[in-house]
Amino acid sequence: MARKKRNGRHKPRTPVNIIYRTIQASGGPTATARALGVSLPTLVRWRKIGRVPDAASALTWAGNLCPNDGAAAYALARQLAGLAPRRRVR
Repeated sequence: MARKKRNGRHKPRTPVNIIYRTIQASGGPTATARALGVSLPTLVRWRKIGRVPDAASALTWAGNLCPNDGAAAYALARQLAGLAPRRRVR
């Protein structure tokens, strides 16, 4: 039996750029750059590579977005840094 042609519907989704989404949640690029103390070109560079290579900035950024929930801030900081989500310990 012949296989059907692919029609393009079953393409895998492109991964979400967490940096872009977090910039928008933080109030836009200017507000985010001001809050983190970095320049706009640095923020653009981070968005292009899809992660924050500076650990202190990732933790500060996550702390600003999730000020009352340390676990959520830590999980967001790991995502911003490009790390896999932490596995649950039983």
